[in-house]
Amino acid sequence: MNFYPSSPRFISDAVAEQLIRAIDHRALIVGVYVNESWDVIEAHQVRFELDAIQLHGNELPIDVPGFLRNVSIIKATTWGTETPADHLTAKDWIECRDKLLLKGLLVDAYDPIQHGGTGRIVRWDLLNPRPIPLVKTRLILAGGITPENIAEAVGIARPDAVDTASGIEVTPGIKSAERMQKFVEEARKVFIDGRQWLADTV
Repeated sequence: MNFYPSSPRFISDAVAEQLIRAIDHRALIVGVYVNESWDVIEAHQVRFELDAIQLHGNELPIDVPGFLRNVSIIKATTWGTETPADHLTAKDWIECRDKLLLKGLLVDAYDPIQHGGTGRIVRWDLLNPRPIPLVKTRLILAGGITPENIAEAVGIARPDAVDTASGIEVTPGIKSAERMQKFVEEARKVFIDGRQWLADTV
């Protein structure tokens, strides 16, 4: 559930309620936020019973309020030679993983405006061998992953999971059911093929 107003994938609270009713607990509900107020996130957590919070902004682990201490968190960051500040951010979050329910770091391509969903590809080669401190948490690979390149991306970066948005869209914010199905099929194949290294990293 993307609650970032500047995103083409933004949904209102009313639409979120409709989707959650349609899902009917058959999938995990994740709220996506970018520098949102903690009050809004708390209200959504209570109203929608979110299974996890995905943070894409400049949030710091020391700022996480008490109500989120028992809620699963996915922290988005970038990883590249040009963004040393994000390396420190990743380190800070991982060092607090015992105090927070940090389920993993989502590595996306850097963009100062959109905060994800740009279709830009991450430098997969910079993630294998997995950099310290990323070895201490699950790595979710995002950034321009499509049905056509997921096998290559997983083969090079060796993530624990993958994330896609623009890679399965016909236009920004509009998903293609055919590409979504193809992406899932390719993801299942590549993770089954790599099940041994995947089991070793989780």
